[in-house]
Amino acid sequence: MEGATLAGKLAAEVIANLAIGNPDKPIKEIQQHVIDAARVHVAKDPVGIKGDGPIAFGGGYTIGKEEEELLRESDPAQFEGAVEKKEAVAA
Repeated sequence: MEGATLAGKLAAEVIANLAIGNPDKPIKEIQQHVIDAARVHVAKDPVGIKGDGPIAFGGGYTIGKEEEELLRESDPAQFEGAVEKKEAVAA
């Protein structure tokens, strides 16, 4: 969301400058260290993500049995105390 906020602020600045007749700001040059780092960059798979469903990437979703099992495996802390509550209801 931060990117969207920044983009909106930058767009508003451009429009405001056009409206009052200010000249455009110069485009910044890409710094050499950024170019060098990009040249040697090797893409890697994300660490710790299991599955390819909405839960793995933070999207909202109704959890079924299969998704619950995957979530229990990938992030057991989400279910701490859940067993005790389930057992207390059954008793």
